[in-house]
Amino acid sequence: YTIIGGYLGAGKTTLLNNLLRNSSGLRLAVLVNDFGDINIDAGLITGHAGETIQLAGGCICCSLADGFALALNRLSKRAGQIDHIIVEASGVSDPVKLGQYGAILRLHLDGVIVLVDAEQVREKAANKYVGETVIRQIKGADLLVLNKIDLVSRQELADVRAWLSAIAPDARIVDAAMQDVADGEIGE
Repeated sequence: YTIIGGYLGAGKTTLLNNLLRNSSGLRLAVLVNDFGDINIDAGLITGHAGETIQLAGGCICCSLADGFALALNRLSKRAGQIDHIIVEASGVSDPVKLGQYGAILRLHLDGVIVLVDAEQVREKAANKYVGETVIRQIKGADLLVLNKIDLVSRQELADVRAWLSAIAPDARIVDAAMQDVADGEIGE
């Protein structure tokens, strides 16, 4: 399974919709904190039953209303119907801790993807209320999607990349504009 994290407004939902729209026949299961917090494109939804939304192409979206471990456990029992699980972490959560829950269920974590807003990430990281959360998310990433690069100058982009590399030296950084990551970039 894969975890997608990042602070509020970084582009997680848009990335998730892009992944669902371009799943190439993979049956994805998506876990989200609350359907009301995520805007799944209406064109992808084929049905809704309780805490589960049926999506096009055999994909499903499940709410975490009953708790992350319980929802993940239910999905792990449907392994024959699902090719991959994606967890969309809330903007204030710790994606690494979510990854530890999967280990308890013996699920293989492919990686933690954290989206960062090129224009605002350093300001949010310096904020006395949310800064620690932003830094913790960046440090826990295997892959950083540096999003909204079209909103900053070349110099600002270079400065943000250097700043991110100093905080998370082992994370790979992929640039994105308008939350559109090139096909295949994330899986590499």
